[in-house]
Amino acid sequence: MMMGTLRDLQYALQEKIEELRQRDALIDELELELDQKDELIQKLQNELDKYRSVIRPATQQVQNRTELQEHQRTKRQAISAEPANVQQLSHVTLPNVPKSAKSKELIKSAILDNDFMKNLEMSQIQEIVDCMYPVDYGKNSCIIKEGDVGSLVYVMEEGRVEVTKEGLKLCTMGPVKVFGELAILYNCTRTATVRTVTSVKLWAIDRQCFQTIMMRTGLIKHAENMELLKSVLTFRGLPEEILSKLADVLEEVVIQ
Repeated sequence: MMMGTLRDLQYALQEKIEELRQRDALIDELELELDQKDELIQKLQNELDKYRSVIRPATQQVQNRTELQEHQRTKRQAISAEPANVQQLSHVTLPNVPKSAKSKELIKSAILDNDFMKNLEMSQIQEIVDCMYPVDYGKNSCIIKEGDVGSLVYVMEEGRVEVTKEGLKLCTMGPVKVFGELAILYNCTRTATVRTVTSVKLWAIDRQCFQTIMMRTGLIKHAENMELLKSVLTFRGLPEEILSKLADVLEEVVIQ
């Protein structure tokens, strides 16, 4: 009788040990899944931050315009700093570089295919297309060097390039592609090196031009929203500060 009871206790103990082992394994699995979800949340947050930087670029002082290449010898008004209000913006002349209808359409298609730029308004995209200027590189040329400070974003019209990071090949890119776009979102160093595989024809825009376009659109839209809110009886008596905050978050909805 005692032997039977001892065996029963040993069996029960083994069952409990197995349950605990399975529970520990489940906890480990759940913790791993939680870590993966935390990593995904952080990644999505980073993507959201980049998206917000495109749609609502910070109203910070912009660096002096980068020296451009030969085409910039043409007359135009340089933008030395980010305009502070709509009145100043209305007097800013952005460059309008001549290009064929085919090139314009190619640049537009590349922007609409880019995750960070495809949600811009069409008027903004059109201004970016107009401002972009041509850049040519020969075979085996370095367009972007990892670690350098970047201020230009490119659209490729012809040729192919190779992208490497820390000496390791990441990918190759061909026409109708945007690259170097993080340079106009953040004042950061280049995260990869881009070299030409063939001779290439590119279109480029600097960060200051891009931010001026974003600022002009944003401030004009803000002013329009303020006027709209003031025309509504419910909001008319609110302080300017409150109206301004409402204008910042006001979203346009199209009902078809």
